[in-house]
Amino acid sequence: MAAPMSVLITITFAVDAETLQKVVLENAATMNAISEDGRRHGALRHQFVRDPDGSAVAVDEWPDVESFERFFGGQQDIREIMTKAGVTEPPEVRVYPVLPTSDRF
Repeated sequence: MAAPMSVLITITFAVDAETLQKVVLENAATMNAISEDGRRHGALRHQFVRDPDGSAVAVDEWPDVESFERFFGGQQDIREIMTKAGVTEPPEVRVYPVLPTSDRF
């Protein structure tokens, strides 16, 4: 079996999506710095979405899990933003290897 092309990673935060959106918008400079740091660590894509239960979910694409772990494990600004949003428990991280199929775009 061929190695995955990349990985999609979802990070579910135990906080209402609208609350997180408000905090992110109020802290745009910090969020932009986090995004730049992610790119330096190899992040390919990043966005926030709302889970059907109303919680906030980050959806990222990374070249591999190790790149994500190096970034996320050492990123202090993320912890600061999550504290401001009222997150009190560790996020749920799920990893999805991308399958190299001919219909991918």
